[in-house]
Amino acid sequence: MARRQWKLVGLAGAALLSAALAFPGGSAGRTLSAQLASKRHALRAERARAVELGGAIRRYSRQIDRLAGEVARLQRHEAAVEQQLAVTRERLHRAEARLARIRRRYVAALKDLRNRLIAIYESGQPSTAAVLLDSRGFDDLVSRAQYLGSIQDQDNAIAARVERLRDAVRSIVQTLRAERDRLAAKRAELVRTEAALRSRQSSLAAARARKEHDLAAAKAAGHRLQSAISSLESRIAAQSPYTLGVASGQPLPALAPGAIPPGTAISPFPASYPVAWGRTDQGIDGTTTPGAPLLAMGSGTLTIQHDPAGFGDSYPVLSTSFGDFYYGHCVPVVADGASVQVGQQIAMAHYGTWGNSTTPGGFEIGRWPPGSMTAGAATRDWLIGLPRVR
Repeated sequence: MARRQWKLVGLAGAALLSAALAFPGGSAGRTLSAQLASKRHALRAERARAVELGGAIRRYSRQIDRLAGEVARLQRHEAAVEQQLAVTRERLHRAEARLARIRRRYVAALKDLRNRLIAIYESGQPSTAAVLLDSRGFDDLVSRAQYLGSIQDQDNAIAARVERLRDAVRSIVQTLRAERDRLAAKRAELVRTEAALRSRQSSLAAARARKEHDLAAAKAAGHRLQSAISSLESRIAAQSPYTLGVASGQPLPALAPGAIPPGTAISPFPASYPVAWGRTDQGIDGTTTPGAPLLAMGSGTLTIQHDPAGFGDSYPVLSTSFGDFYYGHCVPVVADGASVQVGQQIAMAHYGTWGNSTTPGGFEIGRWPPGSMTAGAATRDWLIGLPRVR
């Protein structure tokens, strides 16, 4: 029984060995393709993350700029309050001097009033009726009445002056206190608000720094993934006579307008628009008619990148089964993350200049992410040889 089992195991092993010899590289090819698909999926995720981080960084930057403007506005307001405080201090000094003068007059008036009351008490001033009854004749009566009236008026004036000066002292003191309290409260409010804004600005700057660190990490991961994808594509290409969807060293066959087989690569430029090919650096430069449509070279996913000093404020990057390509200096017409079909318009040649370009209708197309300044030469012949449709 044991011999029979060992015999069956041996036969099975021989069969597996025969299958492996009959299909050399089949399992390895499938493994490489699976790895390539996995790496491309991871690269798309990193690019989506980089786009999200870039958007967050721009939002933080806008908030920081807005808060910086608020701080500057508060500082200007604080300077105005300081100026107002200086004016108010001068007014307070003048009011204090006036208060001192009024207080001296008040004290003098109180002294006069006190002296008058003492004089009345010491002189034993008779009543008005007694003075009038003791008068000798009508003229004497009138004189005594006028004299008594003038004394009464003087007494009343002294009392009114004392009361008026007392009210003026109280009013000035209350005004000074209210003005000082109002300015102190305003200044304290400005200090608190400015401190809160600076704290918020600092926290936003820290958050932006973290996002920039994460963005740098995501870009580095993207470069590593792209390098791994290029390596896998090279290994797969070594097992296949086809690279980038065309026979090695040969351009793709011409396609009739409107007849685009699924999965076939086509030129991004419709046949109805002229194209002038230029030099190569990271990609291939050239010009076409401003406003001309640019087509998806293959079916895949579109992402929107941002590089105002380079390829433009926004420009499309197309991920296909045969590679990822950027359309530099071209305005995207499809939303970020959209799935597109081969031959679908995804961008438009700019009427002016877009990014670091000098010619209306100028473009640059190359592998994504951009390589060295000689990377475009590797795909120039292939790109120019793609069939143009429509």
